[in-house]
Amino acid sequence: MRRPRVAILKPDYYGIVGGFERVVDILDDALTDDGYQVARRVVKVVDLPLEVGGLEIPPEVFESHPEYFRYLIVRQAFDRIDTGDFDIVISTQPPSFSHVHPRHLALFFHHHRVYYDLEDVYVEAGFVDDPELHRRAGQLIREIDQPRLDEVGWFLAGSQTVADRLDHFGGYTNVSLFHAGVGVGDDAEAVPFTPPGTGPVLSISRMEFPKRSELVVAAAHLLPDQPISLVGTGSRDLWVRHLDHVLGTGQVDAESLGPRDIWCNTGREAKLVPDGFRSHVEFAGRVTDDDLERRFREAPCVLALAHDEDYGLTAIEGMRQGRPVIVCTDGGGLTELIVHEETGLIVEPTPRAVADAIERLVKDRDLAERLGRNGQERAAEFSWANAVDEFRAGLAQVDR
Repeated sequence: MRRPRVAILKPDYYGIVGGFERVVDILDDALTDDGYQVARRVVKVVDLPLEVGGLEIPPEVFESHPEYFRYLIVRQAFDRIDTGDFDIVISTQPPSFSHVHPRHLALFFHHHRVYYDLEDVYVEAGFVDDPELHRRAGQLIREIDQPRLDEVGWFLAGSQTVADRLDHFGGYTNVSLFHAGVGVGDDAEAVPFTPPGTGPVLSISRMEFPKRSELVVAAAHLLPDQPISLVGTGSRDLWVRHLDHVLGTGQVDAESLGPRDIWCNTGREAKLVPDGFRSHVEFAGRVTDDDLERRFREAPCVLALAHDEDYGLTAIEGMRQGRPVIVCTDGGGLTELIVHEETGLIVEPTPRAVADAIERLVKDRDLAERLGRNGQERAAEFSWANAVDEFRAGLAQVDR
């Protein structure tokens, strides 16, 4: 008997490897274990020519609105993939969901957000020279996305926040939730609880808009005696370091800064930090899994301050390690994971509110331990075994 064939569609954005790649690897293994033949159809974005519908896009035109033209180019590449020999197609990151197949499961974490839920904040941050043109481009993107999204057989939404976006932007109810498991260590083995550490406060995030590593730095400079470690890199690394420098040298005061000064900006005004500058904020960059687990053990708490996050693996990882997690009221999926005063703290997205929350947990070790224990129990719900069960339930909606 022929094993059913499954194609996993995925864009490769410049070789970036993160939490989503781990998700795909684990689901690929689960499908193979269940007897499916799995093949990946990857679109390497960097290799795509500047062409849509046979029309070449001059470089200067492409650069005038790269988000729009890149989206159309990548979308077209997924349209051109032949999946006629596959029984099921599983799409992943946008715009792979645009591919049409009669048995299509979308592992859906977000639309192309700068044309959907992040459109206003993207414009406010100054990323576009012509806001009206950007909004018009967004309208066109949503118009061409709609019929393709209508063709999806079932959506596995990465959180309730994501499911709500699907409802808001298209009225889709053929949706169930998929909660990815933790990404550090072996979640089949329970992590022994240890009291909160006395080392640096830990933040783990790609330094991209709007992950808000900048907000971590701003809060840190209201706590000059509390070391803080930032794990991760990204395109805004220079801006985050610049902000650390101007705050650390007293050029500006953290409490006087608003979102536009801290994170809601392009970061293009960043200047190189002079050699010899020292800060109590550590830029750790990429670290090994073993090093990351050590940092969790030493941390008194974990910060996950992203704006309107799709899900929040960092928060789950922090809870699994028994560390209280601080998130912000506008954190989207992050606020689904944290119960205020029970598994962590939910605070306003300001340097002062974040700094006060850190100071509270550092000083009140009984509170930090109680939140950490509760969080560890909560994190046990987000195992890869449970995630695979949710995935299989979604797959059953199209595999029949």
